[in-house]
Amino acid sequence: MSKRTTSRSAVGVGLSTLITIMVAVLLTTFSVLALVSARADLRLSDKAVSSTQSYYAADSEAQRWLADVDVFVREGHADLEGELAAAGYQPLTTDDGLVGLAESFSIDDNRELAVEITLDRTGEIDILRWQTTLKQRGTE
Repeated sequence: MSKRTTSRSAVGVGLSTLITIMVAVLLTTFSVLALVSARADLRLSDKAVSSTQSYYAADSEAQRWLADVDVFVREGHADLEGELAAAGYQPLTTDDGLVGLAESFSIDDNRELAVEITLDRTGEIDILRWQTTLKQRGTE
C-alpha cells in the first residue's frame, strides 16, 4: 500500500506545479497585455492633446483676425470693399450687397479652420462659418 500512496502524492505535486506554472504564464500574459494597452492609450492621449492645442492655436489666430477686421470696419470707411482690399483683405460682394471676407487658418498638415463673415455698412459683422475642414490638395 505504501507504493500507491507514494504515486498519488507524486501526481498531486506534479498537478499543483503545473497549475502554478499555468497561473504564472497567464498572469505574465495579462500584465504584458495591460502594459501594451497602457502605452497605446498614452500615445492616443498625446495625439489628442497635440490636436487640441493645434486647434486652439488656430482658433486664437482666427479670433485675432476677426478682432482686426472689427477694428478696421468700426473706423468707418466710405468705400468699405475698396479699402478692405487696399488693407490686404480679399473682400467679396455677396448677392444681397454685403461685403464678405473668408480666411483659413492652419491647424495641422491635414486640417484648417475656415472662417467666413459678412459685413454691412454699419459695421455689423455676421459669422457665417467657423468650421474645421480638410485642407485642399495643393494648398500650402
